[in-house]
Amino acid sequence: MLAIPAGAQTITLASTVPDEGINTVMVETLSSELEERLPDANLDIFLDGTLGGERELIDLVRIGETQIHMGVIHASEYFPELDATLVPYLFPDYGSVQAFLGSETGDRLKAALEERGNAKFLGTYYQGSRWATSNTAFRTLEDLESIKIRMPEIPLWIDIWSGLGAITTPMPSPEVFSALQTGVIDAQENMLSNIWGRNIYEVQDYIVATQHQQSYVTVMANLDFWDSLTGEQQEALQAAIDAATAAATDAAVEENEEILQKIEDAGLEYVEPAPEFREKAMPVIREAASGILEEGIYEAAVKVIEEHQPSKSGSSTE
Repeated sequence: MLAIPAGAQTITLASTVPDEGINTVMVETLSSELEERLPDANLDIFLDGTLGGERELIDLVRIGETQIHMGVIHASEYFPELDATLVPYLFPDYGSVQAFLGSETGDRLKAALEERGNAKFLGTYYQGSRWATSNTAFRTLEDLESIKIRMPEIPLWIDIWSGLGAITTPMPSPEVFSALQTGVIDAQENMLSNIWGRNIYEVQDYIVATQHQQSYVTVMANLDFWDSLTGEQQEALQAAIDAATAAATDAAVEENEEILQKIEDAGLEYVEPAPEFREKAMPVIREAASGILEEGIYEAAVKVIEEHQPSKSGSSTE
């Protein structure tokens, strides 16, 4: 067991994520692991945005007011032109996201986080993929052409779905349920937890396994705090983070499977897109991605994904 420097005995962790489900698994596992590996450290946990919004918390960890941040905004806050994980339909599963973050391009993202954000990348944990729901089943790009789908107000996402043929309608999330109920829109996309938690299943007929975006939380530490630790202490903290993110990811896989079953039990029919759906979509995705990514990043991501696919485990990340 290792003692932590006296000036850093309290480690403050802040996040906007809710204190429930996989996030609770994450922080409880981390707390337990730190008790064993760094017993002199006291972990203070602030979830639910208690200390501020996402960008405020990024600033707090940058200046060292907090030591650890768990964020849904990633290194792309500092270097978006490197972050291919922002691109819908590019990554087929979370394992391919992890492979990208572990690649040479991923290392550049981590370096940008240190240089521009004064933060050390410690890892990620899975939240789930984004699915579509609709009142009309769509399996092919041709099926998608007449569907009015709500989009978050994110230009890249709007460009891609519009390019695929959908009629996109940017809309704040609180308006989605009533818009579906009244027929203003036919479809929407979100994480399974939100589809269930916001009762979207009450006003939709189909759950479509697009799984077009892999959502995850990035764990980072203030760089000055990290550098104040000895090599052994850094290894201990990293090991604790690794154990916690692994536990949270396992919990997320299980949770998403359970929620999908609930959605189907509530009456939504499961729809699997045709195998060629993603393949036919790639030219649109590539064109849209070229507008935000540095030259060569898209190709690097595709290469990592292709190398990852033959060895992926069906149960670990999907």
